[in-house]
Amino acid sequence: MGRSDIYSSGFWLVFSIYIAVESYRLDLGNWHEPGPGYFAFGAALLFGSMALAVFVKSLKQTSALKGEIGSAERFRWQHVVMVLIAMVLYTLLLNTIGFVLCTFLIVVFFIKVVALQRLMKSIMVGLCMAIGSYLLFSFFLKAPLPRGFFLF
Repeated sequence: MGRSDIYSSGFWLVFSIYIAVESYRLDLGNWHEPGPGYFAFGAALLFGSMALAVFVKSLKQTSALKGEIGSAERFRWQHVVMVLIAMVLYTLLLNTIGFVLCTFLIVVFFIKVVALQRLMKSIMVGLCMAIGSYLLFSFFLKAPLPRGFFLF
């Protein structure tokens, strides 16, 4: 961790605060009758807490290293651009190919290309995430999900 983690986690922290504020303005509703901003608000709180944890950890480690950044610590703009493009494609393709396949593809992409893990591990985690999130949202929360060309 280094300065690039401070900058990126700081950006995501500010972004999640913005999403939380805007979601709150949409009306959160309550536990039994969630409003339009309920899910986005919860996601922003979760994401913001993770960004805050990385930010604090990066500050501690950077001060311990006295600000030295090695060549491996350089900020990778390619990853940021790839993640943003993947998120836009996910949004555009979600209704066309469906929630399960779209979620599987984006998770595999993130783990294989961005996190640089093995293909088999990426596929297994992608399957677990897609099926798990489908079960969570569709069966437990009864949220309607885009089906695409799948029956589920």
